[in-house]
Amino acid sequence: MSFIGIMANRKCFENIKKKITQKIEDESIQFVPINLRSIENIKNIKFETIIIEDNLNKFEKYKGILTKIFKNTQYLMINTDKNEKQKEIEKMTNSITYGLNQKAMVTVSSISDTDILVYWQKSLQNREGNKIEIEERRIKKEQGEAIKTYEILIIYTVFKIYQKDIIEEV
Repeated sequence: MSFIGIMANRKCFENIKKKITQKIEDESIQFVPINLRSIENIKNIKFETIIIEDNLNKFEKYKGILTKIFKNTQYLMINTDKNEKQKEIEKMTNSITYGLNQKAMVTVSSISDTDILVYWQKSLQNREGNKIEIEERRIKKEQGEAIKTYEILIIYTVFKIYQKDIIEEV
């Protein structure tokens, strides 16, 4: 069983979970929300992947618990636009930075109303041990879908890590 922890607001958590489970029909992957109410209850779960979409400053009180959880995580995805402290976290595990800034490992080359051009800037091994190569990929937004750019970056990255066919549309 693989656990993916998501530190985000409820709507973002539900959007990510919905989009990934639509494309990956793998019952061995479980999504766990990590928030201020659940953090005490999840401190003994071994996560394979943690996605940090929230600002970590909100979790300052739980820094010790989070450090323990992060050290035991295989992949740690960090939104660098919202977290300035990512440098100390990046040293803990296979960290993947994402955001709209050019220093992020997964970033955006261009955005339009109908699609987004995602740029993977640094190679990394996926969970199967295969190398994820540097690439640029166009992803179309579904008509009428209210999905945010950060959510697209997260979904794209999870697909790359879990070696699933990359989505063409979200």
